[in-house]
Amino acid sequence: MNFAIVIPTRKDRPKFIEQCKKLIRRQTLQPKEVIWVDYAPTSNHKDITQRYRKGVEEATKKGYDFVVFWEDDDWYHPRYLEWLVGEWEKKNKPNFFGVGETYYYHLLVGKSHHMQHNGRTSAFCTLVKLPWKIVWPADSYAFLDMHISKHSQVVTINFPKEQVYAIGIKHGTGLTGGGGHNTSFPYNNQNAKSWFLQQIGGDRDFYESILQELDTPINTKGTTITNQPNNIPKVNERSNIQKREITPLNSNTQLHRRGTKFVKIHKK
Repeated sequence: MNFAIVIPTRKDRPKFIEQCKKLIRRQTLQPKEVIWVDYAPTSNHKDITQRYRKGVEEATKKGYDFVVFWEDDDWYHPRYLEWLVGEWEKKNKPNFFGVGETYYYHLLVGKSHHMQHNGRTSAFCTLVKLPWKIVWPADSYAFLDMHISKHSQVVTINFPKEQVYAIGIKHGTGLTGGGGHNTSFPYNNQNAKSWFLQQIGGDRDFYESILQELDTPINTKGTTITNQPNNIPKVNERSNIQKREITPLNSNTQLHRRGTKFVKIHKK
């Protein structure tokens, strides 16, 4: 399989990033390369779309057939890539593919949220056939998954009934997007800890350790006193951000031993 994983990151949650590397290393299907899109931001604008774009451009330049988007703080089952790529092949390899439902879990409050959205896939569960076939939105546009669904036909599938293969972890650590990181978000499963632990299996110890660090007082509005997610000002989709050059750096010997390149894109 000639594909790469693209991960936008700002290195502002190091323990999650170490766990992310572990989740990738144990995948039953390994990518040829892991592209970390990591450089210092130059503005207060949201730039996750810009980082995804730079990762896709790097993967295209290197001749990969497709990329899988991956986020540094989310949880993925060991068979996630094997399952996702296998289902993509069964669907005749569409340009945009992913999961038509999303599961969120908030570590601090023990609540989860499930959404069905056939024809749209959340960014952290997206596979893109290369080369990229649609116009990119502005670099500062925060909702790349919405843009893709508006400008292309997205083929989606659901998780198997017995196992959720990817969960969006909400926590409020570092720069976060989406209302789910706010503890007052209207979660539709108010007592989901047992469900979450059943899904993640042996990763329980890691998330329990993170929970101890996140266990801060909650004010009367239902949000944590110390965490202030979503504090980046909104900007118009047509606004632009200065482009930065990308430079790949090989740095992870464990992934090299498994035949997977591990690179980082950063500002030069």
